[in-house]
Amino acid sequence: MDKSWIDMPRNTPQYVEGLNSFLNFAFANRSVEGGIICPCPKCKFNRWKSREEVYDHLIVKPFLKGYTVWLRHGEISHADTIVERPSMSREIEDRVIASDPICDMVNDIFRNHISRDDMQENDDICPQSNQALLDNNAEFLELIRDGQQTSDKAMSMILELLADAFEHANIPSSFYEAKKTIAKLGLNYTKIHACLRDCMLYFGEDANRDTCKTCKQSRWKSKDKGANTNTTDKQKKVLAKVLRYFPLKPHLQRLFMSSKTAEHMQWHGLESTTEGILRHPRDSEAWKKFDLMYPQFASDSRNVRLGLATNGFNPFRNLSTSYSIWPVMLIPYNLPPWMYMKQSSFILSMIILGKQAPRNDIDVYLQPLLEELKDLWTTGVRTFDSYSNEVFNMHEAVMWTISDFPGLGTLSGLDTYTGLVCPTCNFDSVPSRLPHSRKWCFMGHRRSFNEGHKFRLARSRFDGNVENRNPPVAITGASIWQQVQMINVVFGKDLDVEGRAKKVRRVGGTQAEPSQ
Repeated sequence: MDKSWIDMPRNTPQYVEGLNSFLNFAFANRSVEGGIICPCPKCKFNRWKSREEVYDHLIVKPFLKGYTVWLRHGEISHADTIVERPSMSREIEDRVIASDPICDMVNDIFRNHISRDDMQENDDICPQSNQALLDNNAEFLELIRDGQQTSDKAMSMILELLADAFEHANIPSSFYEAKKTIAKLGLNYTKIHACLRDCMLYFGEDANRDTCKTCKQSRWKSKDKGANTNTTDKQKKVLAKVLRYFPLKPHLQRLFMSSKTAEHMQWHGLESTTEGILRHPRDSEAWKKFDLMYPQFASDSRNVRLGLATNGFNPFRNLSTSYSIWPVMLIPYNLPPWMYMKQSSFILSMIILGKQAPRNDIDVYLQPLLEELKDLWTTGVRTFDSYSNEVFNMHEAVMWTISDFPGLGTLSGLDTYTGLVCPTCNFDSVPSRLPHSRKWCFMGHRRSFNEGHKFRLARSRFDGNVENRNPPVAITGASIWQQVQMINVVFGKDLDVEGRAKKVRRVGGTQAEPSQ
């Protein structure tokens, strides 16, 4: 069968004639309820379409290059014509498994530029992913996808049940054993011990301390209130609080170890831009100003630009249980606009757990991330770029943070409960307290209009006054530093007898309860 039409322009009669011959062949051999698998670049063999839909797709989009043996549409490979049908099916299945995209991705990551230990881990991972659960059944693979928010205990129970049901199956004995395989891919985290009152992390120089240097609280918690928390039996000690931190450098390096993602990580620098159109954060004024301030960083499009986002939630909100989880996410803005805001592109940096929200003490938990970010900004890390097939020194910069207004107060330390909460106007704002709702509102927005604007003179439409003031002057980093340099903040919470936490701020050596 002549298939030269696949490479021809789609507006030629030869292409249309060849397309019709393909549709006739496919619907005669692999039609299911009036549809076939669409081979267009958009559907990618994942969707079933009618004849009219497949025709429209392949007229608008090109026929998939290289798909000259129509195995998914009923054609038999020439190498398999002398083999009976059941054997032919098995060989096709074997070829599909051999070209598993997961293994292709892992093989792309584990190349000869990494250590021999990592290469051995790659040799362990791919055979396990294609290993049959049962010797007599090739339909089941050792690949469990947990997409239903199942807990660790539930997964262990499921694995134990499967192991009992299939005695000769190759099933991990527990979820811990399954996670050990995932850890070989570098998707692991570090447990950092924290003070129960959020005063400090047992990290760096303080890693071997047993008590908090601020509140003298023990690093460990006891089983009962009368027990001695300073017992020397380490096997019976339970940590009072733990921060789960995911190292950033290995995650960023792996973005460049795959040739596909490495190409996407340079999109913002390689793709042409249109003046006056905001398509990507690279088109914003903040991005352009950053490039002017740091031209050496901007000269290499592989340097990573991140956004930091965090917010807290209570996973037990329906059970009236006091608990708070604060995940800290990083968003890589090097990616194209259709990728960087997808959940699969987010980088989980840390998980802060506790009965209360960290509030201003979140700075304590951000220490490991800040140290790693500073090192990436100043020194960088040697990274292999599989797209250009070379090693480069990767640097990183956090462009901005993303949060709601209360989250902004948590991240920046801005007091969001007073009348001076506007981060733009600062002390130049005019707040007004609503007597009944007891909330702050802000007047004087007309000052942002140009001089002579009709709204500046409209008394009756607003507050009865003519607005003659100039727009507020944008606050600078030097001005912010001048305001906060004399503030002495000691982190931590004071626990009352009922076990609830009250935040204490020490400003200039004095203690002050925050306004509610």
